[in-house]
Amino acid sequence: MGRTCDTFFPLDVSATLSAACAGAVDGWTAAGIPHLEQAYNLTDNITVPGITYDEGSWIGSLSPLGSLVGAIPAGYLANLMGRRLLMLIMAAPMFLGWVMIIFADKSILVLYTARFILGFTCGIITVASPLYSEEIAEVRIRGALGVYLDLMFNVGILYVYVVGAVLPYLWMSIASTMLPLLFAVTFFWMPESPIYLLSKDQIEEAEKSLSWLRGADNQSSASIEDELKEMQSFIKRNKVSISVSGDQTSLPVKIINVFKSISVTSATMKAMNIIFGLMTLRQLCGMNAVLAYTVNIFEEAGSSLDPHLCTVIVGIIQLISTCIPSFIVDCIGRRILLIISGAGMGVCLLLMVIRFYLLNQGIEITLMGWLPLIAVNLYIVACSIGFGPLPWFMMPELLSNEAKSWVSSIAVCLNWALAFLVTKFFPIMINDMGPEATYGTFFIICLLGTIFVMIFVPETKGKTREEILCQLSGK
Repeated sequence: MGRTCDTFFPLDVSATLSAACAGAVDGWTAAGIPHLEQAYNLTDNITVPGITYDEGSWIGSLSPLGSLVGAIPAGYLANLMGRRLLMLIMAAPMFLGWVMIIFADKSILVLYTARFILGFTCGIITVASPLYSEEIAEVRIRGALGVYLDLMFNVGILYVYVVGAVLPYLWMSIASTMLPLLFAVTFFWMPESPIYLLSKDQIEEAEKSLSWLRGADNQSSASIEDELKEMQSFIKRNKVSISVSGDQTSLPVKIINVFKSISVTSATMKAMNIIFGLMTLRQLCGMNAVLAYTVNIFEEAGSSLDPHLCTVIVGIIQLISTCIPSFIVDCIGRRILLIISGAGMGVCLLLMVIRFYLLNQGIEITLMGWLPLIAVNLYIVACSIGFGPLPWFMMPELLSNEAKSWVSSIAVCLNWALAFLVTKFFPIMINDMGPEATYGTFFIICLLGTIFVMIFVPETKGKTREEILCQLSGK
C-alpha cells in the first residue's frame, strides 16, 4: 500500500541525508584542526609536533577543492547512471575518507588525501541531491523540500560540533563514519526520479516511482496519470538541440556545442546568468570563511565567551534558523527571502567592521564583548533564510530538464572553486588587509548581491516548470 501525500515530506527526508554527510565534512574542520595543531608526547623522550598553520589551511581548503573536481563530471554521471544510484555509490568513498582520517593520526599526506576524497564525494552530492529532490517533489512542497537540503547540511555540521566537544578527536572521527552508513541504509529503499526515468523512456518504471512517491494505492489513478503526462510534456518541450548524454562525443565538446546552440536571450541563458550570479554571491559574501574559521574569529574579536562554546552556539543557531524558510519559502517566496538575506548579512558584517575598528582604536564599550557573538549569529540567521539554501534548489527550478545536469555541474564547480579561494585566502586577507577591510569587502559584496536579486532574479514560488521557463522567455 502506498503512502499518503501528507506523509510524503517527512518520510522522504531520507533523500536529504546525503546533505548531512556533506555538512559533517564541512564542520569537521572547525572541530578537528584545533586538535591536530596541538603537540603531544608519544613517549617521555619523543614529542609529536602539531600541524603547522599552513598545513591546517590546506586540510581545511582541500575539501572544497575536491568538491570542485567532483562536481565536474557529476551532472554527466547523474544523467548516465541516474540520480539515485549515483548518490548511493558515493556513500562508499565517503566512508573510506572517514576511515582514512581515523587511521591517519597526524600523517599529513593521508589527511590531505582523505579530505580531498571527502570533498570529491560532496561535489557529486551537491549536484545529484538537488536534482533528485526537486524532481520527486510536488509543486506545493518543492520549496520546503529544497530547504531541507540546507537544513540537513547544518545538521551534519552541528553533529560534528557537538560530538567534537564531548568526545576525543578519535571518537569524533569514528562517529562521523556513521552518517554515510545511515544514508546508504535509508536511501536504498527510495525509487529513482520519475523525470529521469521518463527521459530514458522507461515509462512503466516512472509510473511505479511516481505512484510510490505520491502514496497512490492505484498506479493508474487519475492524479498520477495527469502528473506523468505533465512531466512527459515538460521533457519533450524543453529539449535543447544537442543532448549532453546522447552520443559518444566528449563531455566538454558537448557542453561547448550546447552553448553554441543557445541564444543569448533564451530562457536557458537567462537562467544560467541568474544561477551563476547567485552562486558567486553566495561564496563571496564570506559564508564559508565564517564557518571555517569560527573559533579564530571569536578569538580575534575578543568575545566574552569561550570561542569553542561560541562555535557550538553558532551551529545550533544555524540549524534552527535553517528551519525558518522551510515553513515560509512557499508562502513569502524565494526572491523576497534572498533580498532580506543579503541585506541582513551586510548589516552584520558592518557590525563586525565597527567592532574591529573600536578594538584597534583601543576603545572598549560595556557589553561590546558580546557583539561578535550577536553579529555572527545574526549573520548565520540571515544567510540560512536566503543565500544559504535558496540558490541550490532554485537552480533546478530555473532550468529545463536537458540543461539541468550540465548547468548544475558548471554552477557547482563555480561554487566550490570560490569556496576554496575564500577558505584558503581569508586568513591572508585578515593578515594583509586587516579585519576591518576584509569584513568591509564582504559587506560591499552583500550590498551588490541584494541589488542583483532585486533587478534580475524572478519569483518561482508556486509556479510549474513550464510557467517558470515561459517567464524567463518573456512570454
